[in-house]
Amino acid sequence: MCSTVGERLALIGRAIDEVDAAASAGQLSSAQMAELTVRLAHIWAMLAELDPALAARLRGYDTDRE
Repeated sequence: MCSTVGERLALIGRAIDEVDAAASAGQLSSAQMAELTVRLAHIWAMLAELDPALAARLRGYDTDRE
């Protein structure tokens, strides 16, 4: 695990860039989509560890809301 907030944020940034590159590469198979889902969940867990208050505020987020 990274020791400083800056290092953790850099790790999160790299992980987001990797997910973006994979998603931008074109049509994804079900397995690739499942892998991206797991990677995004891992990124979310890292963010929640850095800022538990943010995680608590966004816990009820729903993309279907208007």
